[in-house]
Amino acid sequence: MNKIQQAIFGNLKEHFTYALALGATLLFFLYKGLIYLIIGSYIPLIVIASILMLFVLSSRKSEKAFKNTISFWTILVLIWSVVRLLLSLVNQFVKPVPESHVAEQFGISGLILSLLFLSGAIYLLRNKKKVFEK
Repeated sequence: MNKIQQAIFGNLKEHFTYALALGATLLFFLYKGLIYLIIGSYIPLIVIASILMLFVLSSRKSEKAFKNTISFWTILVLIWSVVRLLLSLVNQFVKPVPESHVAEQFGISGLILSLLFLSGAIYLLRNKKKVFEK
């Protein structure tokens, strides 16, 4: 591990809640990628593996590159959360889809999951500067 990576990990150790939120979002999507791989779709796993590789490569380059990667990841999670929330609203109020998979994804548990990820992404975005201050 080089000096830049040690500094990044030092910052993340110092701000445990931030590291926990970042790790939880990444691990959740890695888990989802593995689940989708089991049922026959490898695209989600390729996407999250690419993002994880981007984190590794940016941590080797500079702290600024790592911060930019966190911003990119946070924006992706924000978009994912907002789209899920909008689809939940459409499913609830416009015309509910009777399929059980859709109901599970966009029901109450899906709504809570989307709100958790939305709040986590906002937390990551707002506290990024505080975590990586010099």
